[in-house]
Amino acid sequence: MANKGSGHNVGIFLLPDFWLHLLLAFVVAFPTAQLASAHTEKYQEPIDQNVDHFRLISTVEYTAERGNENRQYRHQAEPWFTVERTPENAEQTRYKVWTESLQFMGIYDDPEYNYLSEINYLLTDKRYMSEVDDDLIHLQKMNNEAIRSLNGRAVNDIGKTWTHRFDLGIFDHYSLPKELKFTIKSIKVPTKYLGDLIAVRAISDEFLIKAATQADGYGYVRCKTASVYLFDPNVPYGSGEEVYVSATVFVAATKMDDMTQQYRYEFGTYKTDANEAAVDLEGLDFNLEDFVREIKLIPYPIEVKEWAGLPYWAQSEIVNAAQIASACSAVVCEQSLVNPVASRYLAAARVYAYQDECALISCGRRSVCQALRQDVAAINPMNICGEDSKFLAGWLLWGAAIAIPLAICHDCDKPKSPCK
Repeated sequence: MANKGSGHNVGIFLLPDFWLHLLLAFVVAFPTAQLASAHTEKYQEPIDQNVDHFRLISTVEYTAERGNENRQYRHQAEPWFTVERTPENAEQTRYKVWTESLQFMGIYDDPEYNYLSEINYLLTDKRYMSEVDDDLIHLQKMNNEAIRSLNGRAVNDIGKTWTHRFDLGIFDHYSLPKELKFTIKSIKVPTKYLGDLIAVRAISDEFLIKAATQADGYGYVRCKTASVYLFDPNVPYGSGEEVYVSATVFVAATKMDDMTQQYRYEFGTYKTDANEAAVDLEGLDFNLEDFVREIKLIPYPIEVKEWAGLPYWAQSEIVNAAQIASACSAVVCEQSLVNPVASRYLAAARVYAYQDECALISCGRRSVCQALRQDVAAINPMNICGEDSKFLAGWLLWGAAIAIPLAICHDCDKPKSPCK
């Protein structure tokens, strides 16, 4: 009986119909896209479609020059974030954003500043935000005002350029301008494996921030911001956050205390899998190169030769303005696509708030441009960088007419950052 059984089993595996049925069953059970992904060993989506991951690179750079005196400040953090989405009903989705790869050095007694707390918020009707943490309420307010003012407006003809103004009067804050004006453009970006993506770029007009001096009085800082977001426009809402790459630049300049002072905040993000491997964007169309270069990412970090602390204006009014401006540029890039961008700029805002005079374990010595080109393989051959490490080169600086002296604050009586 044993021999008969053995012969019978061999006969089954030799039947052509058996293999045909098996192959058909396999193809039906395993979608073609997954077969292609398995063969090419390219980037694969996490099994849990309610979870996404992205790397954030955030840098702050500052220089101050007077005669032969030249002082610099630089700080960088590169946390890896997880985004978890939980639908509550047809119109509302709860988001939780956290990182386990960013740890503050244990130099503060207050445990609140020894870690980066998770971010929780609710999106209603895909885009309106509620129930955020106290330190992000101003961004919730800006997010909702920006979406309300956009009123569903989108560029249906890819390649068109348009403008939009955001009202900052809703804050009634002395330091902020009354409005921000952006010029927005979108282009189609073909890829080899992901189909046609869409890149959207928003560049602001220059605007003034009013900042408190070390002594009594105020001065002015001239600023500008720009962002690029790379989306998959075809992802169904609720099935993933297909924001593949983003980059934001905020620059500020002024003359204070007879010093030429320049400040730059940049952050970039790119989508990863659950093992921190960057998304593979092979076949990226080179039209993206000039498109990204327009926001002027710097190719190399500044070299810190003589360390300087940040002045008070760079720890207070500028931080607030940079967060609000980056939220505006992110939302206007999102337009009416189904990809919500809140997790990116909220995570960036939380990290940025802690970077003032803080020492982090995860400091790095590369620029955002270098990180994107090194980590996202398809961007590597592209020259997406803009200006050199002399990152403002005078193009934002005003003359003495608006350069109300502001002294660099080291031990002034202004409220200190918790990281001081």
